[in-house]
Amino acid sequence: MGQRRALCRILGVTRELPLGDKPGGSWAKAISLSALSGGAFTQDIPAGIFAALPVINHAIEATGTRDYALRITGRTMNATTKIVTITGTVRQSRLLPGTLLISGGNETFETLTSAVTLHLSAEESD
Repeated sequence: MGQRRALCRILGVTRELPLGDKPGGSWAKAISLSALSGGAFTQDIPAGIFAALPVINHAIEATGTRDYALRITGRTMNATTKIVTITGTVRQSRLLPGTLLISGGNETFETLTSAVTLHLSAEESD
């Protein structure tokens, strides 16, 4: 007996997902990080739309002129509560962008010392 495909609701009727399609969805949220957090963050997102751990994309919005780097240190899905917990750290450049060319591109990052807004988005993985 073949494996059943996922169910979906189309125009009020529940059917099997058409062959070749996959369930999917996206989710996005902006969170603010203060300098007091040192760049560390933990964020919960709803997992109900994801069949597996989602792919996490990000963008960092800041008023300063520094470059920023994000490192995701953990992704866990709790199937019971339908929550994905993401943990990570945002670091800021020690150098201003104008001095990056002089340094030869050897960028180093330090603890976050100014507030930024982190835009997280999650997408269904293959």
